[in-house]
Amino acid sequence: MLKYFFSINLLIICSLSSFAQTDIDALRYSQSTSGATARSLAVGGAFGALGGDLSSVNINPGGLGVFRASEIALTPILNRGNISSDFSGNTTNTDNNRWRVAGVGAAFVTLTDRYDNDWKATTFAITYNQIANFDKQFSYGNTTNGSIAESFLEQANGLFPQQLGGFYEGLAYDVDLIYNPDENYLDFYAADLTSGSSIEKEEIFSAKGSIYEMGFSMGANYRHDLYVGATIGLPILNYTQETRYTEVDNGDQYEFFNNMTYGERFTTTGVGLNLKVGAIYKINRMFRAGLAVHTPTTFGLTDTEFEVDMNYSITYNENEGPTLNQASTSSDPVDYTLATPWRVVASGGAIIRNFGFVSADVEWVNYGKSRYTFDTDLYSFYEGYAEIVNGDISANYTSAINARLGAEYRYKVLRARAGYAYYGNPFDSNVDTEGGVQQNISFGLGIRPESVYLDLAVVRNMSNELYVPYRTSSSPNVQEVNNGIGNTRIVITGGFKF
Repeated sequence: MLKYFFSINLLIICSLSSFAQTDIDALRYSQSTSGATARSLAVGGAFGALGGDLSSVNINPGGLGVFRASEIALTPILNRGNISSDFSGNTTNTDNNRWRVAGVGAAFVTLTDRYDNDWKATTFAITYNQIANFDKQFSYGNTTNGSIAESFLEQANGLFPQQLGGFYEGLAYDVDLIYNPDENYLDFYAADLTSGSSIEKEEIFSAKGSIYEMGFSMGANYRHDLYVGATIGLPILNYTQETRYTEVDNGDQYEFFNNMTYGERFTTTGVGLNLKVGAIYKINRMFRAGLAVHTPTTFGLTDTEFEVDMNYSITYNENEGPTLNQASTSSDPVDYTLATPWRVVASGGAIIRNFGFVSADVEWVNYGKSRYTFDTDLYSFYEGYAEIVNGDISANYTSAINARLGAEYRYKVLRARAGYAYYGNPFDSNVDTEGGVQQNISFGLGIRPESVYLDLAVVRNMSNELYVPYRTSSSPNVQEVNNGIGNTRIVITGGFKF
């Protein structure tokens, strides 16, 4: 997906006590998917100008005004994912399969179709929908030149030992992976490891979590020509990431170094608030146009834990054998806020009588506008950090266009659907990226008798990313893992109208 994407341990600022507030995290929590029902997902999420579906609360709340009957719906989803990780010619495949409830909701309609009343219907809806899924697992391994010790040295050189950051190079110093001959000396060394060292490397990356949004929505129908609505959204965020990186001297090439492991784990939770407003205008019996605006989501987030540990096996003396040095540390919970960008969604649709519909959405979002805020009265070490990380967001990200296209064919009570979605590159042109684009291809079937319905959708997501486990500015060795990501979602929505 992204050449700029790299693990959290590369973003360390030595004075900080927590690392889950970076530009990468801001991007992760700013990206969301459209559609919360199998019907909307089957048409690529292109439902902004159509309405009459519970997904309207997340795309264009004006679509609630299209409802003519109350309904309740439940949407379970099976995510079947695979990541193919290529590390210097060695490929590892990792499967990720998990059931979730993608959404549940109810819409309650009041019809007022009297000739003397211009407002023909009002709809109130309560929904709980998944708008982001963070589940990801992959692993890689191979023998390449270089060592993570080079990164620790770059962080440490120029500092006194007592100035080292406790979550990264400080741990390497504590376990003797890097050392300082004199406590007043500003240069560090890494025993017998150099940029030319051939070391077996492997890592296991695991992330899980999601954003579910509780929505309270209202829509109205004006003369069957104009449909307006609004949603107050309360997104609930939960994210946990755990990595374990290992280097091993399998060939007994080095006098001191045997193996080392660096692990980290952090969890972020929080609740946000946003507002979505939208309208759909019925141009004539065939064509409709929609426009929606989503305000920024203001998240109140807490990093409930941040833990790192390092193990280093070193042979100080051949007669005594290997010695295992261990060190670990953790941070206290940290509270902060994150504001995500505005979104604008323009839509168009054509209702073809006795045939079905075609529809399209175009969404604009500027990922460079996310902003962190820290309470520096409580956390003095964050003073000035907000300016740094917000500057990184402005420099590294830009506006993107997301486009969705879909169609539905109807035959009596049967439906056949297909769709395509394109999510544009969020990275600025000055950032070296390999892609940044995501694409979805979808199709689905449905059966819709009078009072009940059952819809099925299959959505295939494709993207690529370049994962870099650690970075150095002077080493000739760049460790890169090419991840080919494929995810298939099988979605079922069952609903009852009353």
